[in-house]
Amino acid sequence: MLSTKTFVRIQKEAENILGDGAAVIFYEAGKKAVQVSVKRIEEEWKLEGIELVRCLEEFYAEVGFGRFTIGEAKAEGELVIKVENSFIAREYGKSDVPVCHFLRGYCAGIGERFSGREMDAEELKCVACGDEHCEFLVKTVE
Repeated sequence: MLSTKTFVRIQKEAENILGDGAAVIFYEAGKKAVQVSVKRIEEEWKLEGIELVRCLEEFYAEVGFGRFTIGEAKAEGELVIKVENSFIAREYGKSDVPVCHFLRGYCAGIGERFSGREMDAEELKCVACGDEHCEFLVKTVE
């Protein structure tokens, strides 16, 4: 496991070297990471549906990712996920743009896991930008 400071330091170095390409790498890494963790939790704890959603919310808080609140669909093919105390935003410092690329990918992966469809996520709010929490809009890719 990496400390949150080390994770963010790696992200910042990647941004310095790769520019916007770093966001793509961290997004894709988050999207793939969630598939592994959700599958493991489903298999080990034999949970599904809303029980699995609530378990994931608790699990992410316990491992230090932040407190996820997986909301109801706003519209067909959309989902809003709120993250309080994002480990990335907390360590990143001030930014003019959202910085939680890994969690953005994670949220897209959560949407894919539950919908069975390809999903994308956009970070609408970010603590690093001065917002109270981070918020992600997850939408079906058309």
